[in-house]
Amino acid sequence: MIQIGDMVVYVKDGARGIVIGLEGEKYHIKWEDDFVSWEEREWLRLETMEKTKQRE
Repeated sequence: MIQIGDMVVYVKDGARGIVIGLEGEKYHIKWEDDFVSWEEREWLRLETMEKTKQRE
């Protein structure tokens, strides 16, 4: 389950962002380029801390 504060990846293009809000089935995401949008759960993948550390 995705919650506020979780890091997510947009499955269509691999962009990473942080969940800053929830409203029903939509998630408010602040993306790494500071763009903010509402997205449906089906287009988001939870980014684990292990994957984030591997990228560094």
